[in-house]
Amino acid sequence: MPAGHLDRLARWLHGSYLFGLGMQALIGSVQFVAALVLIGAQMTDEMAELAHWTSRMMATQTPDPLAARALRALHEFSVHPHTFWSVYLLGHGILNLGVVVALLARKHWAYPASILVLVAFIVYQMWDFSLTHAPVLILLSLFDLAVIGLVWREWREVRERGAER
Repeated sequence: MPAGHLDRLARWLHGSYLFGLGMQALIGSVQFVAALVLIGAQMTDEMAELAHWTSRMMATQTPDPLAARALRALHEFSVHPHTFWSVYLLGHGILNLGVVVALLARKHWAYPASILVLVAFIVYQMWDFSLTHAPVLILLSLFDLAVIGLVWREWREVRERGAER
C-alpha cells in the first residue's frame, strides 16, 4: 500500500478512536445522569406516583397495543426497587468517564485498564443478554468491542512512538 494511503488510514483510525472515546464519554454521561435521576426519584417518591399514574392509565385499556406495552413496561419499571440500577448506572458511568479522561491524558496504564473494563462490560452485557434477550446489549457489546480494537491500536502506536524516542 502506498505511504499516502497508510497515512490516511492511520489518520482515519485515530479519528475513529477519538470518536469512540467521545461516544464512550456520552454513554458514561447519560448513565451518570440517569443514575442521579433514579436516585432523586427514589428519594422523592416520584416512582410511587409514576406507579399510581401508570396503573390508572392501564385501567382505561388503551386501544393501541404498542402504547399499552410501553405503559406496562413503564409500570413494571416504576414498581420495582431501583437500587441495583442506580448503583450499576452510577458505577458504569463513572468508569466510562474515568477511562475516557485517562486515555485522553495518554496515561500508559489507561490503555490496558480500559481494555479490561470494556471486556468486563461485554461479559456483563452478554450475561444480561442471556437473561433478557435485549438486542441493545448486543449493539453495546459490538460497540465496546470496536472501541477495544481502536484502543489496542492506539496503545501500540503510543508504545512504538515511545520506543523510537
